[in-house]
Amino acid sequence: MFKTVKLVLLNTLNFLKVPELNLPKDAILEFESMYASLLEKGNIDYKSKYPKYLFFNYIIENKGVLVHGSNHPNIEVFEPREQTLYNGKPAKAVFAASDGIWSLFFATVERKNYQGSLRNMCMTIPTKKGIKRYYYFSLNKEYRGNLWCNGIMYILPKEKFKQGGIKDEWICEEEVKPLAKISVSPEDFPFLNQVKRHDESDSIIKTLFKVLILNK
Repeated sequence: MFKTVKLVLLNTLNFLKVPELNLPKDAILEFESMYASLLEKGNIDYKSKYPKYLFFNYIIENKGVLVHGSNHPNIEVFEPREQTLYNGKPAKAVFAASDGIWSLFFATVERKNYQGSLRNMCMTIPTKKGIKRYYYFSLNKEYRGNLWCNGIMYILPKEKFKQGGIKDEWICEEEVKPLAKISVSPEDFPFLNQVKRHDESDSIIKTLFKVLILNK
């Protein structure tokens, strides 16, 4: 009952939404072959009619892996760093996510010269059909530089991680070697043209109100 009420509430808000993963048989066969090749070679040239985020979510749900999106193309080992969990608590850790779209945002936002805050949320709800996914993404509107760039999605072993500040945030307090990586571009991020822009002076609560209630 509570889950039903929660889903109804989430569906009334202006979240960006992705339905449960419901892949046709040919996509599953292709993704299985692609994943085996990826583990063998460490990197592949992704060629599929299916968008990359579907592949990432498929292997997250079925292969015991997590993902990490980055602008840096040649990370051989991830080392723990002082960072802040989604709930604001400090942690010295390697961060990863159990959602492909959330990580694609961080892989393709140009962060080297970005000035200001990135505000975002990923919420996943298990249903009888799979996992329903909800998001919001907002960039600070004062920044006028190049917002997007090519990036890398790193595949990491889930067994080394524990959950962080929220359900789909994961942390590891020791070094982690990626299993593989895939190059991505801004066009691989499915909500590229639906990212909001917020005033840096706005509080997070005010940003959420504008995005989720007013759809601004």
